[in-house]
Amino acid sequence: MKVFLPNDEIDEQVKKLIRSFRKQMDGDVSEQMEKRGVSYRLNFGINLVSLRERAKTLPQNIEFADRLWHRQIRETMILATLSAPKEQMTSEMATEWSELIDNCELVEQAALNLFSKIEPASTLVEKWIISENPYLRSLAYYTLGWMFRFNDVSEELKNIAIKKASEETGEDNVFCLYRGITHFMKQMMRINPETKKECKDLIKVYETKQNKNLSWVTSELNNEIEFL
Repeated sequence: MKVFLPNDEIDEQVKKLIRSFRKQMDGDVSEQMEKRGVSYRLNFGINLVSLRERAKTLPQNIEFADRLWHRQIRETMILATLSAPKEQMTSEMATEWSELIDNCELVEQAALNLFSKIEPASTLVEKWIISENPYLRSLAYYTLGWMFRFNDVSEELKNIAIKKASEETGEDNVFCLYRGITHFMKQMMRINPETKKECKDLIKVYETKQNKNLSWVTSELNNEIEFL
């Protein structure tokens, strides 16, 4: 765990926040998440709607958010992504945070709430998408998908991501990797329907690989193309 210099005010704010979680604790939810493979050092099982409401009451302070993230408690980590000032999130800090992401819920929440909306998003996606860590590749695809909504996506970055997606083998046992690819391709087509051709090309590549995870992606993308 990261070691911080003492800051009595922020430390007390963090402790008070964690103590308050016990009032909303739902052991059944946290147990079900554990069974689905969503594991945290500590999980109070508080629903996402409640966390989003709680985030509105928190200080917009990067040091506070950083301390929340490094507590490695489900609720503090999600609240960190919701409360961190986006203009103060550097590439270095985002990289440091990403190293602690080891489940699909955090991939999805971090991408949607924070990483897709920060200035170094493109640089981060380029780095994550070539990682051997499937959670980081998932983070790259999810972040890029939301960037089509919240940020600018260069033609170069889009092409890098499609090429990398075409190289996926389907052998990683991390399903949000395949949901992330699907999310990225769907958002790309919704913003620019002309990219359907690139999506169809990816589908053809996946069909040749005869892998159940990639087959799921092709089914989802074919449905999206029909819808569009």
